[in-house]
Amino acid sequence: MADASDVKDAFASSRLGMARFTLIMVFLIEQRWRYYIEKELEPDGITAKQWLMLIVIGAGFRHAPSIQEVADAMSTTHQNVKQVAAAMERRGFMTLERDPENRRIIRLKVTQKCHDLFRNRDEHDKQAMLRMFEGLDDEEMKALFNIVAKLEARASRLYQDAKAARLNGGKEAGSE
Repeated sequence: MADASDVKDAFASSRLGMARFTLIMVFLIEQRWRYYIEKELEPDGITAKQWLMLIVIGAGFRHAPSIQEVADAMSTTHQNVKQVAAAMERRGFMTLERDPENRRIIRLKVTQKCHDLFRNRDEHDKQAMLRMFEGLDDEEMKALFNIVAKLEARASRLYQDAKAARLNGGKEAGSE
């Protein structure tokens, strides 16, 4: 495979080229970081997707979220969250409980075992995360932080628009 800096130079002549390069690199970075994170989590027997879901549930909500709320937060399907949550429940990291006011809703709650996992991993996770950003100085890190926040806001809007269009347009050929 060509060196990324050579590829970067080939795309640098236009905004569209830079956007293409950036999009491709974001996907490649995501794949490589997933591999790295999975390696780091391997001793605890959880996947990157499970780890992310535990973080989203434990830190992203002030209440026990429903499966659909977690699916929306993670930009995935209800069925995907239900499947991962069921596996995490079997392992004792969360519970799935029917909402007392609406029995159709299943709420996800992290357990003490989950809290213990993150507490026990805390120092190791801090070091692993810092390794991921070693090549950036403080100013670059701050700039990246701000850029990622902007990209996330835009991605969220595009996701919501695409989701609404899919729901409003009904089933199209090739859609699930």
